[in-house]
Amino acid sequence: MRSWSKKAILLLMAILAAAGIFLGWTSYNYAYAIRKTVTEENLASARLWRNQLYSRTSAVYEHIYELLLTLYSETPLLSGTPGMDISTKTTVLNMMQDKLLVSSDVDAFFIIDSQDALYLLSARSSLPFSETFHIKDFVRADASSKAKPFGNKSWDLVSIDGKDYLFKAVRLGKYTVGAISGCAHFSIEQSFNILGEEFACFLRTSEGLFSCGGDPALAPLLGNSPTSGYANGWITQVSSVYGLEGDMILLSRPGTMSESSDRISAFLFLVSMVCVTLILLLLFLLRRDVVRPSRELEEANQALASGQIDFRLDPKTAGSTEFQSLYESFNRMADQILKLRIDAYDMKLKDEENRLIMLRAQIKPHFLLNVITTISNMTYTSQPEEIRAYISVFARFVRYMLNTASPWTTVGEELSHISNYLDMQHIRFPGCVRCTVDCKESIAGHPIPFLCLFTLVENTTKHAMTLYEPLDIRIFGRGRKEPGFSGVVLRVEDSGGGFSAEALEKLREESGQGLYAKEHLGLNNVRYTLNLVYRRDDLLRVGNRPEGGAWVELWIPDEEVTCDEAADL
Repeated sequence: MRSWSKKAILLLMAILAAAGIFLGWTSYNYAYAIRKTVTEENLASARLWRNQLYSRTSAVYEHIYELLLTLYSETPLLSGTPGMDISTKTTVLNMMQDKLLVSSDVDAFFIIDSQDALYLLSARSSLPFSETFHIKDFVRADASSKAKPFGNKSWDLVSIDGKDYLFKAVRLGKYTVGAISGCAHFSIEQSFNILGEEFACFLRTSEGLFSCGGDPALAPLLGNSPTSGYANGWITQVSSVYGLEGDMILLSRPGTMSESSDRISAFLFLVSMVCVTLILLLLFLLRRDVVRPSRELEEANQALASGQIDFRLDPKTAGSTEFQSLYESFNRMADQILKLRIDAYDMKLKDEENRLIMLRAQIKPHFLLNVITTISNMTYTSQPEEIRAYISVFARFVRYMLNTASPWTTVGEELSHISNYLDMQHIRFPGCVRCTVDCKESIAGHPIPFLCLFTLVENTTKHAMTLYEPLDIRIFGRGRKEPGFSGVVLRVEDSGGGFSAEALEKLREESGQGLYAKEHLGLNNVRYTLNLVYRRDDLLRVGNRPEGGAWVELWIPDEEVTCDEAADL
């Protein structure tokens, strides 16, 4: 079987050869495409820049407008009226300084009172001293003559000490308010990528040309009356600018240009068709020899992950030697996973069986040692008749413990054993425990893990019983059906002090530790036993009653988890 990779390599070599011919011919035709691209892209950038320039100058005009409103509200505007007081001067200067912090496009704001020769100017602190000095001289000399009536938003272009600026002055009564911004703030290359090997951007007014990006030294190439077009390798684009009495001129040089012929175009089309055909053939082979087998491998992995252990691939349908080897490797892996899963399941069953045995061995000495200690204490204080009665009850207790070889008992048998245990407590501590049982007869025969319910009662007497007041214990049992559960709920309540917050927290922390828990041994063994038998960790629930005391619930499902169900866990 021939490898698909060799076919792909041969096809790729043919494609590369065709592409080499294609690139060789396209090298004669790239200049035209470059010129067209440069023209269109730069024209689009110029349009966006003109809109941006108008938007930014309009924002500066809004600052000037706010200064005008402040003057209008704070001081008289007509000639012959009193001049601006100190408070208004301070307010205006602070306002201009704040606006310089807000607007990065402005180099200075100014206010001139033509009547009192008042002159206020706030310049950006980052301006060099010499530049600030020349701006002040210009504003003193020419601002009033260039001021426009209120409502006129057009800007002027001026040159101050060899640098180009956008200048705006508005006349309102005896005051002239304005702003001056360097053209460098609005340089086109700061916001847009201008294509071409060289370029220059100018704003043209009746005052002359003002640079707004690129190389200003290219200005002589424009001549006296530049118009849009292409000449001598340079593209000239002329367009009007909103808010400015002038035009924008963008000069760019895309590079070397060559014209393409019809014969070259036809040859390029033919080579392109050959490349497309070879690519389609390659795609067909890749689909047949790579994509389809890869998809089959993916589907096989998904089937194996979903539990279809017997799923296998047919190596004869692989389509290439490489994928045939992968199919065979997948089948060997699936066989190994099946074997390992069976071995792991057998080990898990043995481990859980050993844990149950250890749990029961841990529970029984726990009860027996308590009873032996009680009998020992009674020899010091009780009469022989009481000891004999206690030993008789204890004998029935031991008989129940030793005669139950099965890990299962019934609710009725467990309640009888609990009654026997409480008789022992009555003999030892008369009047200290009162127990009521409220269980339906219909649940008496329901199977329950051995000693689980008894452990709850024994744990209650151990932690809640005192010699000062009787301990009330109530055992409540009912059948229950709800979404996710069908079985019996057994609840043990007491009138003791209840669980402390620390105890409840420890019980939550120790859930799942079972056999290895250091504290709350009885409750944790019950929880772990229920987890092993029913494969659920929510069957033992604890809490405190609102009226005082604690409660513990056993939720016993109708059936234990079967071996098949356990295998899926």
